[in-house]
Amino acid sequence: MTVDLPGGGDLPCAIFFPADYKIGMANLGIHYIYRALRELGVSAERFFASPSPFRSVESDTMLERFPLVLGGISYEPDVITFAKWLELAGIRASREHRESSPRARPLIGAGGALTYINPLPLSGICDFVILGDGTETARFLVRVLRDGLSREETLSLLAEHPSVYVPSVHGSGKHSLVTAKNDVSEDYGRSTWISKNSVFKDTLLLELQRGCPNGCRFCTLTGCFSPVRVRGLELVKRDIEEALRVAEFSRIGLVTPEAGDYKYIGELLDFAEYMGKGVSFASLRVDKLTERMMKALAAGGSRALTVAPETGDDSLRRKCGKYFSNEEVIGKLEMAAHEGAKSAKLYFMIGLPGETREQVMSISSLCGDVRLKTGLAVTASVSPFVPKPGTPWAGEVFAGEKKLKVLFSLLSRSMGGMSGVKLRAAGIKEACVENAVSWAGAEASEYIARSVSSGISYKKLLQLSDRKETEAELSRLGLEFPHFMKGGA
Repeated sequence: MTVDLPGGGDLPCAIFFPADYKIGMANLGIHYIYRALRELGVSAERFFASPSPFRSVESDTMLERFPLVLGGISYEPDVITFAKWLELAGIRASREHRESSPRARPLIGAGGALTYINPLPLSGICDFVILGDGTETARFLVRVLRDGLSREETLSLLAEHPSVYVPSVHGSGKHSLVTAKNDVSEDYGRSTWISKNSVFKDTLLLELQRGCPNGCRFCTLTGCFSPVRVRGLELVKRDIEEALRVAEFSRIGLVTPEAGDYKYIGELLDFAEYMGKGVSFASLRVDKLTERMMKALAAGGSRALTVAPETGDDSLRRKCGKYFSNEEVIGKLEMAAHEGAKSAKLYFMIGLPGETREQVMSISSLCGDVRLKTGLAVTASVSPFVPKPGTPWAGEVFAGEKKLKVLFSLLSRSMGGMSGVKLRAAGIKEACVENAVSWAGAEASEYIARSVSSGISYKKLLQLSDRKETEAELSRLGLEFPHFMKGGA
């Protein structure tokens, strides 16, 4: 651990992350909420989808012994994973079924990144949802739960908090909810644990800022997670120094939408070098990539970098809100190769608004040029564009399964046999699910909860996920995005 936390406590609470341990331990949200609850005297314990889904990490305690279950929901498909996990544990995923049951049942809540975008997909499953940054709201949650009131009284009190969505209370009438956005100078900023079994082994995860100023048209960060909140350099340096007193690690993982946007990045890299620690970046924006950043990566032993051109066509990339060219992509990657990089992962999307087949094929052309001119081993990670609430492209059309299969087939054939270039395509079915859940309202969420054990028809789910109704429902709850973030391009 990088912090000293009290053991034991009251209010046994199960925190579930809907992925395996390696991935879950790389999620700062779980680190933060666990720490917040432990510091409040709550007996919080972690559960992951694997390897032991119904026994806690801390004490190997069975899930059935926890009267409070909190899910950390980052991505839309996690909603279905959470519902399945509850059902397999013998807990009805349907909130309505649990409410009508005379037997004792746990209180089910959730938080996480999805709640900044659209909490409605959780409304048929959860008794309450913590909206946005949850560490401060956790104080209110614990205070209410300690009152020892009935289930109905507890939920009624929780609904009084502006950042706690209680579907059974907020289901009718006009209410005004707010997505919590904490002051990051007062919130947590580093990982609670350093695990050798995490995807980021031997790494201190360090948050630099929340929100994003770039406004890419497909991305939820500007509309849903902003305003931009920056952690000061002295605060970040303090986190590193405090962690070093109690834990060992060789690398610092910089958690931020874009490291190049952090105004103290140069000074921070100098400090990390002074402390003898390497650094890693989650992703790097091509136009913000500097020689200093590449030197820092190399010094930490990393020979791979990740950037997101989104497309191989300059004009389409500008429509996406990224104003750099293929020439600049290649130039920056040549610089990275000169500094010791051996491989590059390039993120792309297909099915973008107004995209032509030629623009799809431009992905293979760019990858081939990168390989030829830089010598880097290239991995092209390609996923379908999914329109999301709170983005400028919220009103755009999802390409759909049939068209996406055609586009992926074209791309696969054009990249087949290309030396030094690998294609990794995201699942089309998963993208269809993501699209349906992105726009799920209360009715679609109830369908997920009722049908998860017998099998969900994703076509049925899509039929129930009506965009206009979902936007109207969010607006009624007060969770309305700024006008400029809605609609098409």
